[in-house]
Amino acid sequence: MAGKSDRPTGEEKRRVYLAFFLIALAIEVLLALTRDGPFRPTLIGSAVIITAALFLIYSHFRER
Repeated sequence: MAGKSDRPTGEEKRRVYLAFFLIALAIEVLLALTRDGPFRPTLIGSAVIITAALFLIYSHFRER
């Protein structure tokens, strides 16, 4: 099978990581707007945001 591999490219991976980051951030902001009091991010939201950011950065530097 010569030709394109079935594995996603670095650019495709970064696009997915960015999507996860933006979705988690949007959910956190919406939750913050509906709650009374100071902004307190959820544990799972923070974990997704941090993980997506780290994978995005790692993928970017790995390609270079």
